[in-house]
Amino acid sequence: MAKPARSVHEEEVTGRIFDAGIYARLLPFARPYFWRFAASVVLLLFLAAAAILVPLALKFTLDRIIKPDLSAHDPSAAKPFFDWLYERISTVSQDPSHQLMVVAGILVAAGTITFVCRLSQIWIANLTGQRIIYDVRDRVFQHIQRRNLRFFDQNPVGRLVTRVTSDIEAVAEIFTAGIDIIFYDLMMIGVTLGILFWLSPSLALMTLAGIPFVAAWSFIFKRQAQELFRTVRARVSRLNSYINECITGIRVIQVFGTEARTNAQFESWNRELREAHLKTVKNFSMFYPGVELFSAGAAAVILLFGHKLFIGGDITIGTMLAFWFLLHKFFEPLRQISEKYNVLQSAMASAERITRILDDASEIPEAANPAALDVRKDGPIIEFDHVRFSYDGRTEVLRDLSFVVQPGEKIAIVGHTGAGKTSIINILARFYDVQQGEVRVAGRNVREYSKTELRRAIGIVLQEVFLFADTLRENLRLGDKSISDASLMEACRRVRADRLISGLSGGLDHQVKERGASFSMGEKQLLAFARTLAHDPPILVLDEATANIDTQTEILIQNALEELMADRTVIVIAHRLSTIKKADRIIVMHHGELREVGTHAELLKADGLYRRLYELQYRSQETADPGRGA
Repeated sequence: MAKPARSVHEEEVTGRIFDAGIYARLLPFARPYFWRFAASVVLLLFLAAAAILVPLALKFTLDRIIKPDLSAHDPSAAKPFFDWLYERISTVSQDPSHQLMVVAGILVAAGTITFVCRLSQIWIANLTGQRIIYDVRDRVFQHIQRRNLRFFDQNPVGRLVTRVTSDIEAVAEIFTAGIDIIFYDLMMIGVTLGILFWLSPSLALMTLAGIPFVAAWSFIFKRQAQELFRTVRARVSRLNSYINECITGIRVIQVFGTEARTNAQFESWNRELREAHLKTVKNFSMFYPGVELFSAGAAAVILLFGHKLFIGGDITIGTMLAFWFLLHKFFEPLRQISEKYNVLQSAMASAERITRILDDASEIPEAANPAALDVRKDGPIIEFDHVRFSYDGRTEVLRDLSFVVQPGEKIAIVGHTGAGKTSIINILARFYDVQQGEVRVAGRNVREYSKTELRRAIGIVLQEVFLFADTLRENLRLGDKSISDASLMEACRRVRADRLISGLSGGLDHQVKERGASFSMGEKQLLAFARTLAHDPPILVLDEATANIDTQTEILIQNALEELMADRTVIVIAHRLSTIKKADRIIVMHHGELREVGTHAELLKADGLYRRLYELQYRSQETADPGRGA
């Protein structure tokens, strides 16, 4: 297999741990759960208050109950508050032991409230997050299904699967450990700073003198982490796409014996991913000890300068103890960020990648006021009127194409590979829109119809039949509950697939394996005919539908095809001469242009392009079996 030419940064993302724009894009998903978020924020306020209560209670206990003689020398702005609190407790009891019991009771009550609030907050945050993620996943999957085929040409399957699965799971962290945690951390930093300066401005300034160094350390870590993270995410996406390609094309790999080369490529890219992860771990492992080092330095400042302030009568022992515990509350949010940085960064990057999918506008637009589709209307049922079409906007694959198909007419389209045969089917069913000209069905431009109604009127049987990992019944009716089992079996009987079904365990309840792996190509084609017949479309398109069927199977379904095509308008793209010769008209395509139109006999007599195609591709079929299809 050729090595895909992909850049490591082919899916560049910002890697920011907080991006207001991304949060704004996700806000509509969270809006229905606003009151749940509000409840979570209120609970976090209680948790913040309970966290601050403990060091303040320790200061109060030491300065007012255990060493009450020190309270008179407390110069802090907090002294009036603690005096007022001591008066309230003194009204309960003058006994220090009883006063300690009151404070202990307050702390136990605060601990109980903390337990209940924390339990409730975690439950609400996770429940809300999972419901939002359910909505996001549903929206993304529906959005992907509405993209036109060009979108899938440009986005590997592995990448799209990653978006709907692991990327959306990562986004869950934004709602379970993102918005709430960031709010809580910022609030704790602000409240803790305020209390530190409230207790002792001079000690607070000394203690927090190292904050600029912490900020610089964090900035260095952030820049390195963003670059490493972008590399990791790009290499994960590259490896996922390669795995999908290898599994999908495993038969080609084994047929050509390229397992060793494929494994070597996988090992190379897997090794690069491992090295990127290790660099991220190394960078992260340096940041966390750095924060701990600054925290230890701040604690040392409390001991050294706090002692001098205490000797000078500027603070009390209780203030020093409160500072010690409050310092932990100040650095705890920094530790939280360091611990969750990669998680939240991954969540933000995944959210950015998902919003890019949601921003993709490559959807075939739906008609504003869809017209009713009535194929029984008199006149041509299909019309191509000076159609020009290009997949990439530069190279035209259909050039000024015009033809009409009358109701009940059987049209065969032939031409060399790349002549534009399949493109005709793509724009007829509005998988793509034309750049110039019009495609009309039943007298109206196809853009005037609902895409669903238009495609239901066109039964397409492709060369490659896809079966889902579901029951055979669901593979035949594709969710249309109005089709009964009796109708399904009748359709199977008419295309000679009833014997196949009768030999399966469970009949219509038979569980089909992924991509119909348990069926042969011929059997899958029979089931495709049965599926199309069961939906009873007025227009039938056979896109080389018998190209992969062996001679015995083709003989089996020739009569079924006759019945399938009866009373329908049919367009056939085929390599089988037996099918082409029975067409009412043959359209000969060459390099996107209509070159010749006529019956088999007329075109042979004209001695033009069709005659040369016949000599190159079809004469051998006629020689091998001159009686078939005559």
